[in-house]
Amino acid sequence: MRIVGYVEGYAENTLVGWAYSPDRQGERLVLLVECDGVPVAAGLANLDRQDVAAAGHGDGQCGFRIRVHLPPGQELVVREASTGTLAFSHANKAEQDDGTDGGDRPALRSDIVQGNVDNVLGTVIRGWCWQPSHPDRHVKVQAMVDGRIVAEAMANEIRGDLVNAGIGAGDHAFNLRMPYWCLDGRQRDVMVHAEGHGAIHEFAIPFLCFAGGPLSLLEQATTDANMRNPDTATAVRLLQCYLEQVQQQIPASIGFGFYPEWRAALTGTQKDDVPAAFAADRPGLNAAVQMIRQPDGAEWIAVLDQGALLYPGALSRIIDVMQTVDADIIYGDADLPVDGGLMPWFRPDWNYDLCLSQDYTRGLTLFRAALLREIGSCSSATLLRLRALLRQGPNGRIHHVPEVLSQLTRSPGPELALHARQAVLEHLHSRGADQAIVTTIDEHEGLRRVEWPSPKEPPFFSLIIPTRDRLSLVKAAVDSIEAKTVDARYEIIIIDNQSQQEETLDWLNEGQRRGRFRVIPYDAPFNFADMNNRAAEQARGTILGFINNDVELISGNWLTVAASHLERPEVGAVGARLRFSNGMIQHAGVVVGTGGLAENAFQTVHVDDTGYFHRTRVTGNYSAVTAACLFCRRSDFTILGGFDADNLPVAFNDVDFCLRLRETGALIVWTPDIELYHHESVSRGRDNTPERVARAMKEENFMRRRWKNLSMSDPHYNPNLNLDGVPFTGLALPPRHPWRIGR
Repeated sequence: MRIVGYVEGYAENTLVGWAYSPDRQGERLVLLVECDGVPVAAGLANLDRQDVAAAGHGDGQCGFRIRVHLPPGQELVVREASTGTLAFSHANKAEQDDGTDGGDRPALRSDIVQGNVDNVLGTVIRGWCWQPSHPDRHVKVQAMVDGRIVAEAMANEIRGDLVNAGIGAGDHAFNLRMPYWCLDGRQRDVMVHAEGHGAIHEFAIPFLCFAGGPLSLLEQATTDANMRNPDTATAVRLLQCYLEQVQQQIPASIGFGFYPEWRAALTGTQKDDVPAAFAADRPGLNAAVQMIRQPDGAEWIAVLDQGALLYPGALSRIIDVMQTVDADIIYGDADLPVDGGLMPWFRPDWNYDLCLSQDYTRGLTLFRAALLREIGSCSSATLLRLRALLRQGPNGRIHHVPEVLSQLTRSPGPELALHARQAVLEHLHSRGADQAIVTTIDEHEGLRRVEWPSPKEPPFFSLIIPTRDRLSLVKAAVDSIEAKTVDARYEIIIIDNQSQQEETLDWLNEGQRRGRFRVIPYDAPFNFADMNNRAAEQARGTILGFINNDVELISGNWLTVAASHLERPEVGAVGARLRFSNGMIQHAGVVVGTGGLAENAFQTVHVDDTGYFHRTRVTGNYSAVTAACLFCRRSDFTILGGFDADNLPVAFNDVDFCLRLRETGALIVWTPDIELYHHESVSRGRDNTPERVARAMKEENFMRRRWKNLSMSDPHYNPNLNLDGVPFTGLALPPRHPWRIGR
């Protein structure tokens, strides 16, 4: 048997190359790897290698990746297993082959690709892929079914385990979202390829998913007849509880590109349904306002913004909601044309700070007429709607219908942005914030920055920084605070958790001697919550700032911004925009419910991008923010008992604290006007030891028990958006709210 092939390289304990027999075209060779005459590994040469076929060798299915551990310099022999025919020999050298030597070998690249498919969760195939010879490059990966590319993604996402494993800078993870047509309950075999390099795994991955989720399958299998059987009914209820937990902890989603199919499945409408025009001109708007002022006028009035079109059934749906909820204002979701398709704008429930920063309720809104009777003549529906909404204040009787009721055909534009700014200024002045400044930062999209007045008496801040050794980190954090902070009174408290390095101890002693900061010793195992609690007890400030030791300040006016928000009685905590050193966002608010727990928003977004409908550019309310940079009143922190050091010593204590603040009615404000670099978890490392894994699981289980009522219903996150992976990146399968429009 003649064998043609080539060993391209050896890296990450993997032998990579290609081999085939011209005498047995179409047959896949089983290869045996021998060292010193002893078999040490085997593999099948059946991986996709179209580059080899293009060079005139084989049929494109002759690649191999054989896992084998070889010491440096080890000679090896590769044979065809059934006949013992020598395929080739190879020395495991430190340098790469150049791929150009030898007979009829084609000139192939030497920069081999390494990767792995880690798991399949819901509709997403997750893994990593990189070129060891070019660690700064990012590889495109493709999911293939029956030789057809069905999904693509760049392997450019950061993952902590890849950092620890030395896979470049850790930014080589990928998430492949399978298309909607693959979610029909049929199993398909999927191969994941690195573009131009072939498959990154040896065996096909079975993929099976149903768009309606596991609970819908149970509903289809259950009939009224079999539910009359007590034993069957009990079994069904138990299975339903189990599937609810599965759906909560392993949520599924689909990409925004499949929104038309996703929406059609929910509403029973066709993808080409055209919304109906329903908009009054400006004189008509004023006439309507005059009409409802009459004693026998309408009880409710629907306001449709200029450029908005109603979907069939939208008015009926919002009227149905009006009859079942106790609210004065009702608004829905909308979609709008983007790049030749439709993009859904799934909004949060009433979000006061977001409304001040962005006109996020545009589309169809229903008002009690009594609310509009006190409003003067308005030049636009935008001005009318915003005046009425903002009069409700932070905790208004406002209900959100998480269903797409209208389509927006255009952005607000300069004129409507001017009207919106006017409405916001009027509202702030009515609250007594006469010195507030409202700046339009994007006229086309109608985005605003609101600068609340600073307190008449500037507060004193206590900035609390836990640390243990890692002098370069904590020194950079303190130096940046001292160098950049302007117009603020503050102290720095460093909680030292058993630092041992002499240079760290010298720096701490010298800084304390010179009055740069106070040092509080913490001679106990690491407990982030308890360390901060002890420092808070000794703090002198009226405002506490919890700051990680692995941050660096960017915004010099950060304390002024925090003080202005905490001067507002409705605000309980303020969080910051944190960015990685490579420019990617690390934190832009926390969404509760991701994987049944919580996750930072927008970690796949660059600081120069805008995120989902500009959320990374504007201030808004979230359910929680991270304590890598979190401000709150010392009095509130004391009343709530601080962080939960008993049940949440390391993780989720900041989320838990914010949720307890929210239970008191307080708002959690996230703002991009406070910005820092955050080198996440650099100082402690990852939770990968058995002890840390056990502790992390205990904390996760505690959070699921304490906040199970919020795990699927974060009011600041739309139930139509994904809860798997990074929030705001896809559509929930199924949605956590049943749609009624069109049904």
